[in-house]
Amino acid sequence: MTQTCKGLCFRFKESGVVGKLRYKIGQKWCSLCALFFFTQEHMCPCCKTRLRSKPRSKNYEVSRI
Repeated sequence: MTQTCKGLCFRFKESGVVGKLRYKIGQKWCSLCALFFFTQEHMCPCCKTRLRSKPRSKNYEVSRI
């Protein structure tokens, strides 16, 4: 059984934020739907894929002072 995007994610889609890093403000990324969400859940509300809450690249890492 494969996971597929059901198209429900567009109801939960967040708009872009200018001048801020998405992960820093609390958005999470669904790699299957290719959208960012504001949610406390660890799974995508549309396809039930695990959401990513940290960037994959160190260039986008949030600096902790």
